[in-house]
Amino acid sequence: MESNKEAVIAIQGGGVYALSLLGQAKAVIERGYVPAAFAGTSGGAILACLLWSGLTAAEIENEFVEMVKADAAALLNLLSPFEPPPHPHFDYKCFLELQDRIKRMMRQFAIVHADERRGLAELSRLPRAAWSIWGLWRSIRPHIGKRGLFTGHELESTIDRLIRKGFGPQKGMPPVEDPMCFEHVTRMMEASGGDFYRPPLLLTATNLSRRRLEVISSFDPIYSKMPIAAAVRASAGFPIFFRPRPFGDGLNKEWFVDGGMISNFPVWTFSDAFREQIAKSDFYRSLAPRPWVRIGLRVVDDIEAPPDLNDPELFFRALIGMLTGAARNQLEDILSGRAARSVVIRQLTSKTEGPGVLAVGQVDEAKIRRMVKLGYQEVIAELDRTGAPGIYTTDSGLGQLMRDRLRSLTEECDQVVSKAADAKFRANIYIPVRNKLKMVFSMNMDDDSDDNLEFPDLSSGLTGTCYQLRTRLVCNLEKIARLRQTQPTEYKRLFGMTEELQGKVRKDRTWMASVPIFDPYEIKVLHTRREIRVDYPIHLVATHNVGITLGGPVLGVLNVDTAWNYPRLGLDPDPDIHFSDPRIRAILDIMHARALTIGSELTRLFLPV
Repeated sequence: MESNKEAVIAIQGGGVYALSLLGQAKAVIERGYVPAAFAGTSGGAILACLLWSGLTAAEIENEFVEMVKADAAALLNLLSPFEPPPHPHFDYKCFLELQDRIKRMMRQFAIVHADERRGLAELSRLPRAAWSIWGLWRSIRPHIGKRGLFTGHELESTIDRLIRKGFGPQKGMPPVEDPMCFEHVTRMMEASGGDFYRPPLLLTATNLSRRRLEVISSFDPIYSKMPIAAAVRASAGFPIFFRPRPFGDGLNKEWFVDGGMISNFPVWTFSDAFREQIAKSDFYRSLAPRPWVRIGLRVVDDIEAPPDLNDPELFFRALIGMLTGAARNQLEDILSGRAARSVVIRQLTSKTEGPGVLAVGQVDEAKIRRMVKLGYQEVIAELDRTGAPGIYTTDSGLGQLMRDRLRSLTEECDQVVSKAADAKFRANIYIPVRNKLKMVFSMNMDDDSDDNLEFPDLSSGLTGTCYQLRTRLVCNLEKIARLRQTQPTEYKRLFGMTEELQGKVRKDRTWMASVPIFDPYEIKVLHTRREIRVDYPIHLVATHNVGITLGGPVLGVLNVDTAWNYPRLGLDPDPDIHFSDPRIRAILDIMHARALTIGSELTRLFLPV
């Protein structure tokens, strides 16, 4: 099944380790996973945005390589220069020395701690430790008023340049001097007539003004006027290292810093709430009912118990590690492991050969190539180990199993209306393939002109309507045929069937029912009636929405059609009336039960290996 590996991809934050994450993304896409949406935090937000723009992983890698080949300090310059006051002097080299100074200071406290047992005379080391703290404070204090060391202006301009390169020349592209905003992408998709498409993009950032995590969405009108590169810069604004990124004007200004402060691994953003949001979008509505694989790209610390937490340096390092994300990372790992169809890559930092999270100045061409290669190899090894799982099962016996299920379904339907009615029931299963609905399995359709029928989109016909609305439908095909003859414009608007497609439908069909095949691993019982968004009153045009109490993504659509004579069966031809007939109810219940069974056989459960 060609639609087997549609994936939503979440990329964690990681500073320089983003190079390893880039290699991971490269391997995931090369192994056939098709990105349905991207999410990213911090360094992962940079990668997610560039991949979303249309740049390949190899092109992004080459962009970084060309930067450092042209200027060894190019990646460092992306941070934009320091703006230090003249007294005391503070530059990037001073910044790199801070970590060593802090370590030396902690060691001095460790010595003081040990000397407490040797008497007051040895406590003379205490003033030295205090002097070290004072010197450290004098170096940092001038930057406190600016709330950070780097402005990040150059990073924003570079991101803007690269996403424009990814988009290519498009109608509606703003001039180079104006920043590319999310609303520009929407206009470009509208103007392209379907030739230009970008999937949803989610970036997490911490809104300090409101003390909350904010998910910046490419399709949410709230963020439509936000510059894309600025949103990336906000998500990647590591506190103190970067100055906070403001949005808005005057008293309404809000300040953003790194999303990793609250959530460093945004795989949770692909939730039911996300499906509900995209269901309201004109561009992404068809994505809402689709099942997907959740892929998480991570670089995780090598966890080793420190030898002795009596040592103040080791104690505070462990404590700071927990306060700055270790506990949060563990929680996000637990949550991602519980999500359906999750493939989470956890590459150890020791296997990246990276110089450190913020060691941007130590990255050269060789380091870029090596880190990307190691990230790539990590994913290949993991996918080889797990079999690169997809959405649908690859069992060779699936075809025969589905034929058996459809055969028994048609036989049960015959029993409901009695074989004397000579209903000639047929059954089939449609699966979404990319952006089309394709009949993959069928019964009693051999040599029929509509066997293996394929719809050009995900909304044509009763099958497409069922798929989009995720509800049970019954339809009088005779009334629809008359509508096609008497009101062709209205017919086309409602069902989207071309003359060629309609001509393939077997002419003796008079009734049809469609039932969604829910994904068994994300199915849920609805406690309130789900609001169904439609652009036309389907109940008024030969079709009735029977309703359903289940929700969740849909693997496909199960159809049954027949050629019965309404008067002979004593059945009212109006679907708004005959849907309540006990025979129709029985058929729908049989289809519903069979759809649940078929769903569990079409797919597979992801178990930890």
